[in-house]
Amino acid sequence: MSEAVVESSYVPYTSPFQFAEMNFEKSALELGRAQWPNYNDQHYLRGCKWSPDGTCLLTVVRGAGMHVMELPSDLFIGLSVQTSRPIVPLVPAVSVPEGGLIYDYCWYPGMNSGNPATCCWLSSGHGGPIHLWDAFSGDLRCTYRGYNNQDEVEPAISVTFSADGQSIFCGYKKNVKIFSTGRPGRDYVEYPSAHQVSCLVTSQAQPGVVAIGTWKNTIELVSQSDGTFRHLCKLNGHKGGITTMAFSLDGFRLYSGARKDKEVICWDLRVPGRPMFCVTREVNTNQKINLDLSVDGKWLVSGGTDGKVQVWNVAEETYPSVHMQMSLHNDCCNGVSLHPYRPILATASGQHHAMDPMHHTRNTTQYENSLCMWWIGAQEEDPDLLTAIIKAATNS
Repeated sequence: MSEAVVESSYVPYTSPFQFAEMNFEKSALELGRAQWPNYNDQHYLRGCKWSPDGTCLLTVVRGAGMHVMELPSDLFIGLSVQTSRPIVPLVPAVSVPEGGLIYDYCWYPGMNSGNPATCCWLSSGHGGPIHLWDAFSGDLRCTYRGYNNQDEVEPAISVTFSADGQSIFCGYKKNVKIFSTGRPGRDYVEYPSAHQVSCLVTSQAQPGVVAIGTWKNTIELVSQSDGTFRHLCKLNGHKGGITTMAFSLDGFRLYSGARKDKEVICWDLRVPGRPMFCVTREVNTNQKINLDLSVDGKWLVSGGTDGKVQVWNVAEETYPSVHMQMSLHNDCCNGVSLHPYRPILATASGQHHAMDPMHHTRNTTQYENSLCMWWIGAQEEDPDLLTAIIKAATNS
């Protein structure tokens, strides 16, 4: 693999984090926030994703590029957070003013902040090739170019890395193109698809297994090895085009969500003929509303167009009910991402608000284009604050 793209030598990762369990028994405590104005450009966010090593958070803002936020240093350790902790303004450590609409993006799965060569992410956007960006400098490392039948550069609708990071899977209108990560350019192999590939996800437990979601409501599972593909099964059950998917850590389950479809479906891939169970969320637009799964496979979280984050304990043997529902935003919550080591939830909000052609105004006066970090672990009261409250109450 070329050193100019991603470092191939293995560098052991020593996590700087103290592990603490997630606790969805209390309301989330806000830790940090970044806000973008709406204006006419409508700078709403398009999801957020923690880096694999947990040191930084990536988001895309419509019309304002891509931004990397570092996790505040005081959150690396500690089993609890005081409720009086001030909300920290999140300032981008790296910003990339990418032109045009960003369709999809993802981190390199082997990212390790101790090895800068592995710190990078992919993005695909309107009218251009796939870009690999340096997470330290924001520089463009290389491009991967897919072409259509007229030999024109075709933008990828969805992108993801293979579990080992050696390959890049890119969804197009009629196929999935697979690039070698260490070989930028236009060399790729194709797997045909009858419909536009809107979402891709790879299994960590079963390397080579890829779930291909389409705008035609279907999910196809394929196995890839040595440049050849084998069809495994096709899943049907959603009412809208597939927008988000997540494999469980053991690879036995696949969770999926679709646009204008309130159901999140859990598929048991050992018996893929019918859904294992369904849970509901609020999704009444075509916008991509992401879901995420904790690394231990216990907690499934999803945003919603109502601004709420819903949490399910999917480790339960019975049909899971909503474990917790948190109203965290005043606008659509389109992005959720659980930190890999710490009990921290990242959320992204905002959506397109149509213009009223008669009055030349938006159909709402309430906008919230924000990126937030929330503590979902143990909380403790500040003893100094409690003393001050008791003293003030006594004097009154």
